[in-house]
Amino acid sequence: MKTAFIFGLGYVGLPLAHALTRKGWQIRGTTRTPAKLTGKIGVGWEILPFTANSPLANPKKVFADVDMMISTITAIGGSDPVLDLHGKDLESFSGWSGYVSATSVYPDIPDSICYEDTPVAPATARGKARVLAESRWQSQLGAEVFRAAGIYGPGRSPFDALRDGTARIIEREGQVFNRIHVDDICRIITAAIDQPRPTRIINLADQKPAPQGDVVRHAAALIGVAPPVPQTLENANLSAMAQSFYVSRRRVGSRVIKPELGLDLLYPDYETGLASILAVEQRYRT
Repeated sequence: MKTAFIFGLGYVGLPLAHALTRKGWQIRGTTRTPAKLTGKIGVGWEILPFTANSPLANPKKVFADVDMMISTITAIGGSDPVLDLHGKDLESFSGWSGYVSATSVYPDIPDSICYEDTPVAPATARGKARVLAESRWQSQLGAEVFRAAGIYGPGRSPFDALRDGTARIIEREGQVFNRIHVDDICRIITAAIDQPRPTRIINLADQKPAPQGDVVRHAAALIGVAPPVPQTLENANLSAMAQSFYVSRRRVGSRVIKPELGLDLLYPDYETGLASILAVEQRYRT
């Protein structure tokens, strides 16, 4: 049985691990707090503690029999914690590798579409850190890079905030961005593993970029609640990091998902994605 190592068994890493398990992979992965994964992991998984300040206890042993490796951990303090702490340990790794990045590496091009070959030109410090991390993973490990748009799915959707009263509509003229359902992320990554191409870049984005307010209003209508009153970005009293999510004027597309991997998205727009989340919630209630 082949072994997959996942740095970051979080919102993306955990369902990816389950998807790989169904394809016959043995899972080894990291989390900041292993106790939080109780009841959520598969049989035989090996869970290891790891943080930006705490390296793996025995990297030589845990990397010895690994066939593929992927990191879902964001750049922290402007740098990639995995390669900062274990770059030397991974110098001889020759299996498939991947790095989950973000579409924030692209410039704002409101009247065009950013594809995988669009030159990077991030406007934020977070995007610049992502570019550096991508380059390190590609140059050292030949990693495939997955640039994710706004990630959503069950437990991370407008429905949650609408129900608990924390939903907001932040309006800024021209603001638009893509999203990607977590299920489609897992499908694309597993397809890339099956059809590898070192250092390939794949944009993980749906086919309907839209303002944040459109999505919140649609979600509110689906569950029969009133949407929040819109606020301007200037009056929203957001932190600098939170503001950076609302300044995007970027449309993203992929010339890899269908042409190279032969995949159609399960959720090509936020309407189908939100409808699916409601269906999942209904199944859990019943």
